[in-house]
Amino acid sequence: MSNSKTKADLSAAFATLRQRFEQSLPERVARMVELMQQATNDDLADVIAEAHKLAGACGTFGHAGLGSNARFIEQLAKEVQVKPADERLQALPGLRQAVLEFDMAVDRALQDAPNAEAEAAAELHQADTVWLLLPEQTLTIELVNQLHAFGHKVECFSDYDSCVTRIQHTAPAVLFTAISLPDGASLFEQTLLLQQLKKQQSRLLVFSETDDFDLRIKASQHSADAFFVSPLDVPNMISTISELLVYGSKRAGRVFIVDDDKLLAQHYALVLNAAGIETHIIENVRSIITEVVRFQPDLLLMDMYMPDYSGAELAGLIRQYKSLKRLPIVFLSSEINKALQLSAMAKGADDFITKPIDDTQLVQAVKSRLKRSQQLKNLIEKDSLTALIKHSSIKEAAELEFVRSQRYKKPFSIVMLDIDHFKAVNDNYGHGTGDIVITSLATLLRKRIRKTDSAGRYGGEEFMLVLPECSHAQAIELTEQILQAFRQLHFSAADKLFSCTYSAGVAASDDNDFTSAEQMIDAADAALYKAKRAGRNQVC
Repeated sequence: MSNSKTKADLSAAFATLRQRFEQSLPERVARMVELMQQATNDDLADVIAEAHKLAGACGTFGHAGLGSNARFIEQLAKEVQVKPADERLQALPGLRQAVLEFDMAVDRALQDAPNAEAEAAAELHQADTVWLLLPEQTLTIELVNQLHAFGHKVECFSDYDSCVTRIQHTAPAVLFTAISLPDGASLFEQTLLLQQLKKQQSRLLVFSETDDFDLRIKASQHSADAFFVSPLDVPNMISTISELLVYGSKRAGRVFIVDDDKLLAQHYALVLNAAGIETHIIENVRSIITEVVRFQPDLLLMDMYMPDYSGAELAGLIRQYKSLKRLPIVFLSSEINKALQLSAMAKGADDFITKPIDDTQLVQAVKSRLKRSQQLKNLIEKDSLTALIKHSSIKEAAELEFVRSQRYKKPFSIVMLDIDHFKAVNDNYGHGTGDIVITSLATLLRKRIRKTDSAGRYGGEEFMLVLPECSHAQAIELTEQILQAFRQLHFSAADKLFSCTYSAGVAASDDNDFTSAEQMIDAADAALYKAKRAGRNQVC
């Protein structure tokens, strides 16, 4: 056997072991959390043993930070265990908090684990840098000021050659460029620049003086994410860039796998994980609804023929639940009879992929469906002005999180925000300027919240945040930080500069014995109006 083949086999084996380890982590940590609920000396012995194992294993499988966390829990538990009974009782809450924080750290680590392709491309890629190449200096200055206000790094260029030179050393997250320059140079003739952008996975936005079909086709051929036409809609452009930067840093998607062939399911999972797609393989189909609700997948990949229940039957079961009616279901099966495929899809599936399929094709097929699913989801769920999810969707997010919080005994918070004196903004500066204020706050919310949080436009100038695993104090701190950043934004209209503030109210699941998400929303709304009555520009 060749040395290169041996290394490849070892790499594959290590990848498999790491995958199995990462899949076991949530369950192992959940067990630690459970043990800490009713902690005794015996329970602490089990916690110490599990923390000891994880302290070594996490580092072995590439999670050194988690290893340090586990080692800290091990040492802390040992110290608590030897304390007298009364002192041990006082010390247990601190240990419980350490275990809960470890649980949250595991969730973040598994969501943020990079794939090999992204790591290779990251050598030059700067995650939050925007390059501007525009012939009009006034517009460039305005965009620089706006982007800086939202915390983005900006570099400006005057010609394509300087971009080509710069991209040999570093690459932007986003390039916003004119399609043509006054000297006659054309973007679509810059082969080296366009190749490097693609290689480094940089996003391309283009700006044209005219809305031309042929130019749009060329932009599409070079995978441009957006095509802007003069006069530039600055708020829309800023919102588009911020959304690309925020969502571009997220996982490629979550896929829930249902297949009775466990080895095949594990293989699919490994292939998709390598492409940056998070996966979950179900062990017992009778718990499919519980596991789907917990995992919150973007797509469900399911075999059509299984021993106990068919894919069509399970698809029909899933569609009985209102919250899961929009979950894309794709059959992955060796069935080649088109009539049978269509019959199965009529039961509630959305698409069909035929086995066998090679790894590259599987990744491409799943990624394309994830992307299209996300686009359709955005059209249905997102507000056209702010690109935040709509009233009904943010309420649904709150309801789902309330159920999850009750089931797993983890806190979450709801925040209601309302822009202060917004009617005066519309009256004094016009509704167009009011829209700019709204979109600016929406962009700020998207940039400042975590990947696991949700932000929605509740109505008019009112917004709502759903913050999983977030206490009342943490929600207050986050909302005040966002308010401070919003105060610092400056808007212009009729040669006048002005700024805005908002009032906000917070309700956390650990504040009260709430019985529904609706009660929490009402409580947050009451806190919001308390902030309004107290003088606005504050969080209650």
